[in-house]
Amino acid sequence: MAAGGPLFSAFLEAPFSFSSGEISREEFNSFHKIDRNLFKRFVFQLSRDVDQSFLAMGFLMLLEQCGYAPKLIASLLTIPDNLLNALANEVSVCITLLYNQEFASTVMAATDGDLTIIPLLYRITDMKLTLSLINQSGETFRDSLAKNWNGVCTRALEDICENARICNKDKHRLSVLQQENPNRFIAQQGTFSFPSPVRAAGERRMTEEERAAAAAVDDRTVFLTFSKGYPISEDEVRDFFSRRFGDVIEVIHMQDVEGNDQPLFAKLVLKLKCASMMDQMVTGKFKNKYTINGKHVWARKYIRKNSSSPSASSPSASLPSAFNV
Repeated sequence: MAAGGPLFSAFLEAPFSFSSGEISREEFNSFHKIDRNLFKRFVFQLSRDVDQSFLAMGFLMLLEQCGYAPKLIASLLTIPDNLLNALANEVSVCITLLYNQEFASTVMAATDGDLTIIPLLYRITDMKLTLSLINQSGETFRDSLAKNWNGVCTRALEDICENARICNKDKHRLSVLQQENPNRFIAQQGTFSFPSPVRAAGERRMTEEERAAAAAVDDRTVFLTFSKGYPISEDEVRDFFSRRFGDVIEVIHMQDVEGNDQPLFAKLVLKLKCASMMDQMVTGKFKNKYTINGKHVWARKYIRKNSSSPSASSPSASLPSAFNV
């Protein structure tokens, strides 16, 4: 299937049926109701990253439109959460492969397009979609994705993106307050009630500087990538960096994988008081190589590019950056 095949060519050449002057936003959203419902499930029910889920929707639409998996999105609405989450992780790998050449080179060299990395996508596309195909036809895939992101997703999902970001900000504010004084939160069926604004006697108020630092979790997050075929555990990562840099780790978020699959990346968040250790852990050109029990681990500063440009408010403004590894 050269350069994606004739199905891709037909999709790229065909104009979109709807323009903003022909139908209203409500009609457009109604037409894309199934797409919107799946996106809502990603960001609200599964609590996945908004930008990554936006990218995933464009990729899934592409598979459906180009004949790789007809009626794919409707069928995904019926599968259980753990399976949908696993599929979304596989889509993340595919998009990262398209936009990060270093990651693509590493994966293809280590696996030779090993299908075990995307078993669900391979199965639902009737064995048509492979990492080798994505890598070889990268330009065609990127053009097709851009058409979806700009022509469909930005308009059909824009309001959901905004609501999800507001929701995430509220959750983050709640998390910061809970860390400030967890005893003032009452667990009620998995949620927390907001505390009274009246502070207990003697309770220390966080300074503006502390609040800003607590909010900027990304600024104290190290992004770690691992070599395929050399599995490494969270305990190994925690033990190595604790022995080397001391008690600096607040939390480690390993890639969510299914069964015995190997995590290929993780996010290590430094404690607020240890944020200055970032410069020791990631030096030089902001990327360091460590060896943990004979296994190579690459570390760099975690970067979320979503507010640096005038058009950052658009979900498509920072598409590739959401998957930088």
